[in-house]
Amino acid sequence: MSSEEVELLLGQIKLLNRRLRREQSAVEGLSTAALVVLTQAARADTPQRPGQLAAELQMTSPNMAAALRALEEGGMITRQPDPGDGRKVFVHVTKSGRDIVDRTSAGRHAWLREAVDEALTDRERHVLFQAGDLIERIADYEAGSRLTGLRTRRAGARRD
Repeated sequence: MSSEEVELLLGQIKLLNRRLRREQSAVEGLSTAALVVLTQAARADTPQRPGQLAAELQMTSPNMAAALRALEEGGMITRQPDPGDGRKVFVHVTKSGRDIVDRTSAGRHAWLREAVDEALTDRERHVLFQAGDLIERIADYEAGSRLTGLRTRRAGARRD
């Protein structure tokens, strides 16, 4: 892949990402980073520790702490002691926090659904979803290793 192709692909990914952020309903007084943290915490199967959220989102501890402070002050999360180790906490998303995630996600999903349905042909939609599988494989790629993750297996199953 040439440098020009890499730059083109990066630009296309950034363009879609920017548009998705624009389509996300703004939450008064909430930074994009805090909204990302809230969304990640709400989508987790179990309450998460701040360090788990930071690792998953590749955020620094100070940025995570600031986001959690804003979310807690806004009543969107609570921090509760870990029953096994009182020095640590778990992040719990409140009903208010879940409602915000649902509302912001709904707007973004509606825009994407309409854009894909209206701007693309059936064939192009098929190609787009194949490209999505490839993007997941790239995201999972570790230099020098073979892909064996769940996403790769799931992508293969969809093609069958």
